[in-house]
Amino acid sequence: MAEDSLNRRLAAILMADVVGYSQLMEADEAGTLRAVKQHRGEVIEPAIATNKGRVVKLMGDGTLAEFASVLDAVNCATEIQQQTSARNADSASDHRIELRIGINLGDVIVDGEDIYGEGVNVAARLESLAEPGGICLSGSVHDAIGNKLSLRCEFLGEQQVKNLVKPVRSYRVLGDQRDPSPPPQGSGTNPIAAFRPASEPTLAVKPFEPLGSDPESNEFANSLSNGILAALGRLPGLTLIQDESPSLQRSKHMSPQELGQRFAVRYLLNGQVRKLGPRIRVNAELLEVSTGRYLWTDKLDRELRDLGDFFAIQDEITEEIVTALDIKLLSGETARITRKVLKSPAAHENLYHGERMLWKAVNKLELREAQRLLEEIVRLEPTVSIGYAEAALAHWVAAVFEMSDDPEQSLKKAVELARKAIELDDVTGYPRVILAQVHLQNREFDEAKAEADHAVSDRPSCPASFAIKAGVLNYLGHADDAIEHAQHAFRLSPVHPLYFPAVLASSYYGAERYGEAITAARDAIQLDPNKPEPYVILAACAVALGDVEEAQQAVRKVLALKPEFSLAAFAKSQPYKDPKHLERLLDQLRTAGLE
Repeated sequence: MAEDSLNRRLAAILMADVVGYSQLMEADEAGTLRAVKQHRGEVIEPAIATNKGRVVKLMGDGTLAEFASVLDAVNCATEIQQQTSARNADSASDHRIELRIGINLGDVIVDGEDIYGEGVNVAARLESLAEPGGICLSGSVHDAIGNKLSLRCEFLGEQQVKNLVKPVRSYRVLGDQRDPSPPPQGSGTNPIAAFRPASEPTLAVKPFEPLGSDPESNEFANSLSNGILAALGRLPGLTLIQDESPSLQRSKHMSPQELGQRFAVRYLLNGQVRKLGPRIRVNAELLEVSTGRYLWTDKLDRELRDLGDFFAIQDEITEEIVTALDIKLLSGETARITRKVLKSPAAHENLYHGERMLWKAVNKLELREAQRLLEEIVRLEPTVSIGYAEAALAHWVAAVFEMSDDPEQSLKKAVELARKAIELDDVTGYPRVILAQVHLQNREFDEAKAEADHAVSDRPSCPASFAIKAGVLNYLGHADDAIEHAQHAFRLSPVHPLYFPAVLASSYYGAERYGEAITAARDAIQLDPNKPEPYVILAACAVALGDVEEAQQAVRKVLALKPEFSLAAFAKSQPYKDPKHLERLLDQLRTAGLE
């Protein structure tokens, strides 16, 4: 069919599928077919007709329908799931039907009575992301319904799905916001659990414990924990809950039950490490937190002939976890690539020591040593991306966290290394985060947005990627989207650095949700009371709410922490795309008493 003869139209596409259809058919083919046909005839098709939709085609257990109105499509989906749930509750039959539903708004190609195209493909991918009994919406659907329906939706992040190049902004329908049914106060229910998609495996990694008091075992255990986290962080089918505190110290002493309650996770990985000379023993176990049942355990005895064996152990554990969780991925392929692209034992050793030094550095001297070690990887293996990416991160950290004698030069070096890493097919995701921030500060807004998009698609389980993108979106004037990304960063890392609540506070401020911005700013202050930035947001929000006394208190803290503070210098550091947003902030800060 010639391109110019294609008949296209915009449509709301609904895709519904039966959960566990293959297993149901294997258990009872005739009974399952009968139940599916009955459910389709009594629930699905009537709901589609009532909501002015059209059944396009039936595909085994699947139903494809289109609607002229997004509201009709979403109403139809909620009606189908409510009726399905009610029928299952009243039925004693073994042939209960559960559905997943995905809805997208997009262009379709019309061929007779059938429709094709990316709009349909996205709906199918969204259906696979929905939990049993659930509904998953694309970002275009969520934006189109706005506040027209009384639904509570939760942002799931930007999902990288099969056969689509661009990630899909996705939302889970939680229910009717007129009846949110919050848990009773003081019930001990973790509020994080209410915001996490049940269909996605959630894993926390408890730092591996050294068996023995020798420093070598302790160092090896920490490095093993960090290596496994880095490898797992790139797996798109897994929600990895991370402790973002240095060296994972906060969660190290929690019991499995405490970790489960704190992070609201389904699975916990923990283990022990003993190192005696060249011999290493790693005991690892994967626990289902709610039942206390061990899904997988293994004991790895290895002799470390060289540092490559250390990385092989990391990769082996990662691959075993992926298999145990039954995630339909490439069985840890990314983890293997990350560690095995380096051929030189010396390069492996520099990566091992350089990463360790980078994450523990507390002064310029330690950070310079990390830079030296990671840049040595570039010298040893100049055609491999990982050395450039790691060194770029080290220089960026120096520039951003005031640990460089020449921040401008450090940033220039970071950008140079990041671009080279991308040119060599980066596998870490670090360069995209760096470039997003740099483009933003240079007021190159389109480029900043593009790099932030890449950052979250390259590192879908990395909370920092979502926090960085939240900051970019807020400065571009998309405060509501920024809030969603910042909240998603919190869900991925309930134990987090100062930046997370700080960017959430700025995003709430951008959306003129001043009370929530004050709460987030106070959270940031609690994490580190010696940073002036949260007090600045606190002062502006207090002025907006007419609380002069609190605004003045916040100003006094800003000036105590940074006596040289000036609004002129502050304005230069705030890369708002719309000057009106910056002027509003500056006016409120002047009213609070800053000059």
